[in-house]
Amino acid sequence: MDISKSVSSYRPEIDGLRAIAVLAVIINHFNKDLLPSGYLGVDIFFVISGYVITASLAKRTQKNFKEFIWGFYGRRVKRLMPALVLCVIISSLLICLFEVYPIASLRTGIASLFGFSNLYLLKQATDYFGVWAERNIFTHTWSLGVEEQFYLLFPFLVWLTGFTQQTIRELHKKDDPIVKWFDKGFPQTTLANGEVD
Repeated sequence: MDISKSVSSYRPEIDGLRAIAVLAVIINHFNKDLLPSGYLGVDIFFVISGYVITASLAKRTQKNFKEFIWGFYGRRVKRLMPALVLCVIISSLLICLFEVYPIASLRTGIASLFGFSNLYLLKQATDYFGVWAERNIFTHTWSLGVEEQFYLLFPFLVWLTGFTQQTIRELHKKDDPIVKWFDKGFPQTTLANGEVD
């Protein structure tokens, strides 16, 4: 696998990891005894998101900072907000019909629209595995909050460091053992050959 090519091409193994992560989280939510560590699927999503966003930002062609930032945030808003807004509206209507005290859920839903439901839940001292969290239909939006806060900072870091696909190509050309390790097909060949201690 060539690192410089892999950044710009479709990676089916990423969709495979997403499927595994989704399955792990779903199993954990339905029965924690079947897969006690299934919640770690969320961590897999964070890693995948970091990879995909880094690859997206590395492909940038804009030389102008303003175009770069607005382009990035425009794509994120178009990708995330329509589904989130629809989910919050429909869920809020349903929770008002069936929940006696919907205010905590509604506040969390509103916080999720602004990307800080994780901070709101933290302020409420919410135990994710507690009874209150089970009754709040927007508790799961904490991970979106973390991701959106990552989106606030990371593009600036990429721009300031000048990280691009050219940077990846230059790293690939260097005689770096870590780059060579990834280039030879980690994790596929490394795990298949039993090279991980």
